[in-house]
Amino acid sequence: MKTIIKYSILTLTTFLFGQCNDYLNQLPTDQIITEDFFRSGTPAEIESAINSVYQPLQSSYMYNLRMWTLDIVAGEGRVGNEAGGNGLETVQLSNFTTTSDNNGAKELWRGPWRGINRANWILNNIDISQNIVGADKVTQYKGEAHFLRALFYFNLVRLFGDVPLFTRQQMASDNLKVPRTNKDIVYQQIIKDLEDASGELPEMFESENIGRATSGAALGLLSKVYLTLEQYDKVISTIEQIMASNVYSLNTNYAYNFDDKRENGPESLFEVQYEKGSPYDPFDILNQGGWHNEFLAPLAPVNIGGSWGNFGWFHVYPEFAESFEPNDKRKAVSVFSAGDVYQGWSYDPAVSTTGYNVKKFMCANYGTTKAMDSPLNFPVLRYADVLLMYAEALNELGRTTDACAPATGINDGGPLNRVRFRAGLPNASGNQTQIREIIRHERRIELAFEGGHRWFDLIRYDKGEYAKTFFHSIGKTNFTLPKHLLLPVPIDDIDANPNLLPNNEGY
Repeated sequence: MKTIIKYSILTLTTFLFGQCNDYLNQLPTDQIITEDFFRSGTPAEIESAINSVYQPLQSSYMYNLRMWTLDIVAGEGRVGNEAGGNGLETVQLSNFTTTSDNNGAKELWRGPWRGINRANWILNNIDISQNIVGADKVTQYKGEAHFLRALFYFNLVRLFGDVPLFTRQQMASDNLKVPRTNKDIVYQQIIKDLEDASGELPEMFESENIGRATSGAALGLLSKVYLTLEQYDKVISTIEQIMASNVYSLNTNYAYNFDDKRENGPESLFEVQYEKGSPYDPFDILNQGGWHNEFLAPLAPVNIGGSWGNFGWFHVYPEFAESFEPNDKRKAVSVFSAGDVYQGWSYDPAVSTTGYNVKKFMCANYGTTKAMDSPLNFPVLRYADVLLMYAEALNELGRTTDACAPATGINDGGPLNRVRFRAGLPNASGNQTQIREIIRHERRIELAFEGGHRWFDLIRYDKGEYAKTFFHSIGKTNFTLPKHLLLPVPIDDIDANPNLLPNNEGY
């Protein structure tokens, strides 16, 4: 979907803010264009409007930085390069010393709202474009907007609990001092959006449209919502719809999921699209390059980052690195450790305060001509995640034998052991309690560093008791319940809108 991202920039800089071209010279240039845009725009212009809803996913407030730093908060490692106060907000979050002025929490809070407002803009206006783009396109664009709004809200509600719920586009003239909506109502809206999206979107796209949200992406996210709510029967029925489509399968090689030459492959339900060579400044909100390679590359005397070198921001804890089972193929893909060789450089554990670094998002095709410019996409939903959700739901409903049926390949057997087979591991078996722990371990290893999966799992397991036990076991005894199951609403936003009070418990 690389060309789609380019269109999203066109929308942001030209259509939303009224800069000049032949078409916009006919329209007001001192206000955001809404209804007239959808009534008078060309098909390409209207398509670029839906593309703009994807753009906030690329930002540092979401998957370019803040979402993956949740894996540091989840206890998988520490901020490794603290020179000049680098990463102080993440250090505070991960040590559970956060206050309501924490910048990391603020960015996680603020990141989704642009996307939500743009999705509402689409949903409130797109019907009047039917004569321009046709009924099928209108339905597709609604599906994309429904999916993206659900994704933005799902991240918000898991991080902050009650949040303001908007289903109409907000304008500067509106009353923006709204209260927070009960999280149960927000979840109802998320589920409705994903149910709508699954019926509005196609199973797959071709050529330049690959990377857009599909019905499988909507069903996959809906499965995760149901898992979070412990509605296991709905997890199973929703995932069985995905399986019945025969669209998705595990990649034969785990590393293919993190190869920019194999993006949007058979295992991908949805990923954030990145592209190198953007004309914008690395810190510009419109920059399309990924930051992951640069931030995660070990701080070493070899340049495997961009033109600014390596940042070495994520030092992996030995507790995590040593939790891989013997012969697990995923370790060499996920973690730099002694003996690894990357692009001719032999990894030196001394470059890390823990002896390990994240390896998963290194991109050999990165180049060193521009900073913060990786072309590697970031996975949001993979089929391995779907299989492990399926295994968990089966096991929680007492269908343990189905969850861990023996596998002799990646396309047969129970969902748990299909994932383990790909990793080079033997079939797992056991009673419900034993399989529950194995599934939790598999999710941790399989989805490591991929945008906060571990954090969201920790806080949902056993109402947070699992998280408390884990954090205390690694020395993070500041973690308390229920306080640290949620982040604080930023004090700056509360000062601007006191109706956001009360803040989350403990802040």
